[in-house]
Amino acid sequence: MNQSANLVPPRPAPASGNSAGRVARFARSFAAAILAVLGVVCITASPEAIWGRNLVLNTDRYVQTLKPLAEDPAIQDAVIAAVDRQVDTHVDVTELTAGLLPPRAASLIGPPLQSAMANLVNSVVTKFVQSDAFVTLWVQVNRVAHTQLTQLLTGSRSKAVKVADSGVVTLDLQPVVSDIKAQLVAAGVTAAENIPVVGVTIEVAKVKGLADAQKAVRALNTLADWLPWTGLGLIILAVLVARKRRTTLIASMLGVAAGMVVVAVGVLVSRSYYLDDIPSDALPRPAAERIFDILVRFLRDGLRIVAAVALLIAFIAWLLGPSKPATAARRWARVVPAAATQRVASGPVGALVAHHAMTLRIGAVALGLLVVLFWDDPSVAVLITIAVLVVLVLALVELLRRAARDRSALA
Repeated sequence: MNQSANLVPPRPAPASGNSAGRVARFARSFAAAILAVLGVVCITASPEAIWGRNLVLNTDRYVQTLKPLAEDPAIQDAVIAAVDRQVDTHVDVTELTAGLLPPRAASLIGPPLQSAMANLVNSVVTKFVQSDAFVTLWVQVNRVAHTQLTQLLTGSRSKAVKVADSGVVTLDLQPVVSDIKAQLVAAGVTAAENIPVVGVTIEVAKVKGLADAQKAVRALNTLADWLPWTGLGLIILAVLVARKRRTTLIASMLGVAAGMVVVAVGVLVSRSYYLDDIPSDALPRPAAERIFDILVRFLRDGLRIVAAVALLIAFIAWLLGPSKPATAARRWARVVPAAATQRVASGPVGALVAHHAMTLRIGAVALGLLVVLFWDDPSVAVLITIAVLVVLVLALVELLRRAARDRSALA
């Protein structure tokens, strides 16, 4: 009986512990995925929020954005055409000469004089619009207009920029007409005194749902401040929660880069809708194209910068990983300058770097990100410089760590 009892196989242990472990691992992975997705969404929305906030609430950025339009040929042609129409509408040479000449003579002389008048006006307007004085005046007009536009979007009264019930946004060119009117009078065209300085506008956009736009503007400042930090915090939290932290970080950064591509495609689609919504008789298509491209140029720069930083972080995370290509790349990078680091690694610096290698890596990447985030309008050159410096610091840390470890092993 004892022998037969001993031959009975033992009963398997309950699998409740394994099941609980699987559930915990699944919950951990699921939470990391949710946090990463939310972080990617927040960072993807950040460039648009910051760009919109700066364009609407930052006068200096608004003026800096629109200043190049003053020297753009398409915009200059649109302004010249608008002023020419104003003069042609309110200065009738034939009517002016009717009381001074016999009817037959006035009918014969009037049209040529009208044509000569139009040519003179066009010459004066063109010369002014293509001068540096127009650039200065354009900046002044847009600086005043930005304040008026901000008041409009926040519910205050506006003079320089108006939005009709149909949603048409117009920019008042009264200062431009006043200056040109004075130049025409100085050139001997006394009839220019009859040109009214009011009523000359240029259509720049259409806004549908002004009330909704005003609500959105009130939320822009808060979103622009919190979205980047919220997204960054969520991704960091996702990496900390994840079982495969490196994979989560790489996937999150690739998601951010993909989000920038999606937003860039959305900008292209919006450009098409914008151009189709502006009547060609109100604003020539080349001028409308330049206005849109100038307005979104800082947004496009921001998208490129965020995408480049995300891809750089993903590449660094991959390069420091255990995969065979990454290991081979690190080995190659270590062998080439290893001799130069031997002396430094043999001292206290090498041991210190080896002991705090992970902290130094995280600090280098975090410092690079902070510099990019707080740099006012970083250019592509600045971004590349920061990226190169971060990579060099990471490479130096890795070289010193490996050299110190090898020397310690030999000792």
